[in-house]
Amino acid sequence: MPAEPASEPAAEPPAATAADVAAEAPLAGIRVVEMTMYVQGPTSGLTLASLGADVIKIEQVGQADYMRNFTSLFGVTFDERGQEWLYGSVNRNKRSLVLDVASEAGRPVFERLIGQADAFISNMRADGLERFGADPDTLLGINPRLVYCRGGGFGMRGELADDMCQDTVGMAHAGFMDAISDSDVPTYPPGALSDILTGTNMASGVMAGLIKRAGTGRGCVVGTSQTQALLWLTSQAVGVAANVGQRMDRFDVSGAWNPLFTVYETADGWIAIAALQDPQWQGLARAVGIESWLDDPRFATFEDLVANRDEFTPLFAEHMRTDTTDRWWRAIRGSGAWVSPVNRVEDVARNEDILANEYLVTFDDGFIGPPSMFDVDEFRGMRGSTADYGEHTDEILAELGYDDEQILELKIANAVW
Repeated sequence: MPAEPASEPAAEPPAATAADVAAEAPLAGIRVVEMTMYVQGPTSGLTLASLGADVIKIEQVGQADYMRNFTSLFGVTFDERGQEWLYGSVNRNKRSLVLDVASEAGRPVFERLIGQADAFISNMRADGLERFGADPDTLLGINPRLVYCRGGGFGMRGELADDMCQDTVGMAHAGFMDAISDSDVPTYPPGALSDILTGTNMASGVMAGLIKRAGTGRGCVVGTSQTQALLWLTSQAVGVAANVGQRMDRFDVSGAWNPLFTVYETADGWIAIAALQDPQWQGLARAVGIESWLDDPRFATFEDLVANRDEFTPLFAEHMRTDTTDRWWRAIRGSGAWVSPVNRVEDVARNEDILANEYLVTFDDGFIGPPSMFDVDEFRGMRGSTADYGEHTDEILAELGYDDEQILELKIANAVW
C-alpha cells in the first residue's frame, strides 16, 4: 500500500499587531484627558494608558512638559537619550495635544474634547484648575458623565489643601521618612516613590469612578493625596502607633527581635530570611547544614532561639558568610522558610524570573521598564513609545471634527501647535 504523503506543517499563527493588543486591553475604548505635571499626575495617566485607555496629554503652547527637559535627578545627569527615558517613564503610551485651553480660540477645542471624554485627570492645585476653567463644576457641567480625578499633596480638604507639595515634602508630612528609616534620622528613598504611588492610586480612583458611572449613568469626582496614599502604605506602622500607643521597632540588621526575620550577609552579597514558626526554623536549620543546633537547648525551638537571640545572631551570621547568596537561596527555598536574595536595583533587569513574568520588558523605543501594574487575563500592558511634543495635535483635532482649514486657523491663532 503506497505511503500517504506527509501532511504540510501547520502554519504559524500571525504575530499579534499593536492594534490587536490594544483591542484586547482592559480599558480599550476609554478616553482620558490629562492636564498634569512632574510625576504624580502623569503616573495616573501612564497607569490608565498601560491598560489600553486612550490618554490625551495636553501640553501648553510654547512650553513643553517640564519633564521633557530635566537634566539631572538624584545624582544622575541625563544626556538627550536619558531625558527621553525620564519623560517616557511616566508618559509613554499617551498622545500629545498642544493646546491653549484658556484662549478664545482654544477653549472650544478643550470643551469639545471634554465632551467626548470618559475621564479627566490632573494634579494641579484647585486655584490653577479654576483659572483654566478646568475645575470639577465646570467640566461636569460640560460632560455630566465625566469621571473627574484630581491628585493632591497634603490633603484634599482643610487648611493645607492648596499648599504646594511634591514628593519630598509629601513623604515628610505623612511620616514616611520616619517610618522607613533605621534610625531617628529621617531618610528619603530616591525615585519619587510617593508621587508614583499616589498617581497609581489616582488611576484606581478613575476605574472605580467608571464602575460607579456604569451603574448610575452619572459622572463623579474622585481623587487622592500623597498623605492619603502614604498612610495607606504605612497603615500597619501608623495603626500600631494610633491604636496601641507604641511604635514598631526600627529595622536593625544585627539586632532584630526575631533573628530569623532579617537579612544576612553572605560570601558575595546578602540574603533575606523570614521564619515565624518552629517547623520553619527546623526546615531552615537542615537546609543550611546546622541541624545539630536543634540539639542545643538554646536553639532547640523557634521560641528558644528568639529568647537567646543575642547568642544566636552572631553564630548564624558567621555561618551564612561561608557560602554564596545563590547557594543559600537554592538550599533554603524548599525548607518552609521565606527567602530571597537581596537584589540590587542594577541587577533586577537581568533577573530571570522577573523577565519571565514580563514585569520588565523592552518597549518599542528600546527602553526597559514595567509595562503594567497588574495582569488582566493574559494582558500584560501596552508596549508603545513616547509621543513627541504635539505629535498628535492634528490627529486629535481631526477626530474632534475639525477640518484642515479649521486646524490651520487654530494654528494661526496660536491656540494649538
